[in-house]
Amino acid sequence: MNIVVFGLLCSAFAKPIMTRMRSGLTKSRAWLLLLSLSSAPFAGCTGSGQEDEVVVVYAAASLRDVMHSLSEPFQRSSGTGTVFNFAGSNVLARQIDATPAADVYLSANEQWVDFLQERGRIVAETRRTFASNRLVIVAHRNSPFQLQEAARLADLDFRYLSLADPEAVPAGRYARQYLQSIEPDGRLWKRLQERVAPAPDVRAALALVEADPRILGIVYATDAASSQKVRVLYEVPRAKGPDIRYSAALVKGGPNPAQGRRFLEFLSGPEARRVLEEMGFGFGVAE
Repeated sequence: MNIVVFGLLCSAFAKPIMTRMRSGLTKSRAWLLLLSLSSAPFAGCTGSGQEDEVVVVYAAASLRDVMHSLSEPFQRSSGTGTVFNFAGSNVLARQIDATPAADVYLSANEQWVDFLQERGRIVAETRRTFASNRLVIVAHRNSPFQLQEAARLADLDFRYLSLADPEAVPAGRYARQYLQSIEPDGRLWKRLQERVAPAPDVRAALALVEADPRILGIVYATDAASSQKVRVLYEVPRAKGPDIRYSAALVKGGPNPAQGRRFLEFLSGPEARRVLEEMGFGFGVAE
């Protein structure tokens, strides 16, 4: 990766990926849970039954805001607190494959759930699709760029195109798939490839755009809506974009399977659906 891009990523991501939600835990126990998760995939919640108060959820980075919003209503309805680990779906899947420190896995695509199912790491009958999303092309709010059609993207005089890693992260894979589909033989992608700045997850890709008016990005619509520092140049029509579906499953051997099942049930219920809709998520490619 170009050293300038690396430096931008370092400055944009000097914050922890582990987020402790308000869950009624004491301060000391919250720190213990965070410490155990921060060393994942090598450690999970252990102890003498105290861990039953929380459910540990490994969630795609693009779900960070909506999971914050769902944590409190879930606790009200179940009496169970939440601890989240946010990262790229690929990173989370590798962590779960190494050790079952999570109760629930929320992936931005189905392929990484397939990966874990093939390796016997999830409870297959608990798999479910719970939301959908779409792609947008974004720029810094102070940038001069305009874009009427995606096919003209390579003609813009930008420095880098920020994507979640297109080799592994769902958001980046979706973006590459879309760009390859616009022109025959993937010509647009080939023209753009030298200017792609791969990021570890979609929020990292968004942060690069927030940091530099010379950088464009392709992220989920919900990520763009979460930022006041970017503006949408182009919305990818659902009919022409990739079928972006979020998949959930119970992790086999996780610390709190009963609480994990409760969380999955809540995620499929009306209150969670209302919050997801309010935050821009859909429930099918045709919507």
